[in-house]
Amino acid sequence: MPGSFRLGKIADIEISVHVSWLLILGYLGLANILLGLFNLVPAFPLDGGRVFRSIVWKLSGSLRMATRAATFAGQGIAYLMILAGFWLIFGRDILDGIWLGLIGWFLLSGAQSANSQAVLETLFKGVTVGKVMNTSPVTVPANISLQKLVDEFLLPHGWRSVFVMQVDRLAGLITLGDIRHVPRDEWGQTLVGLAMIPLEKLHVVAPHQSLNEVLPLMVTQDVNQVPVVEDGHLVGVLSREDIVRFLEIRRGLGLDKGGT
Repeated sequence: MPGSFRLGKIADIEISVHVSWLLILGYLGLANILLGLFNLVPAFPLDGGRVFRSIVWKLSGSLRMATRAATFAGQGIAYLMILAGFWLIFGRDILDGIWLGLIGWFLLSGAQSANSQAVLETLFKGVTVGKVMNTSPVTVPANISLQKLVDEFLLPHGWRSVFVMQVDRLAGLITLGDIRHVPRDEWGQTLVGLAMIPLEKLHVVAPHQSLNEVLPLMVTQDVNQVPVVEDGHLVGVLSREDIVRFLEIRRGLGLDKGGT
């Protein structure tokens, strides 16, 4: 009897474990199904919203209009979810209300971010770095001292950074932070080329590259300006100010109202 009792108890434990695994797998399967269904909601930037944008684009012929329609749909659904979350909270279903409200908030933020990105992609479609860059970048030779750099270049012109040249080739970039890392009494004996950020550590772009390709790099890497190099020669510099100026000119000419 004791032996059979133990065997029965072990069997009950095994059954319990199997049931627990089935419940976990069932929960995960249901969660994946619900996630898939939620992703089909016609709200940008979900997959359903992208399909909805494609349909509107096909019908209207305007990517800008389609993006706006998909964004408005996404924002509308997000606001409804946030309101439903508040309603659940006031109905004493606090956890579900907070969860639903957070999902709505994330969806709202995603829709606004995706819309801004889509608008920029439309504005910069076909625009290369060479069309926006500053073709007269400020440069200094690598063989001058930091003291001369500060006294004759940075202070008189108010520059915070400058590209460094080795003869006719780009060698690197030096900033105020790089200079501060060198003791003040060593500025007169330290060459710019020894204190600069070398070229291999810089993000370099080419003039033929699309602005839509370069802009995410500048945003994700938090880069204010990038050198534009062709065949090893510095041909320009692309900065955030150049991009903003380009957009302002387009807006002033009414070119940002194009339909496609």
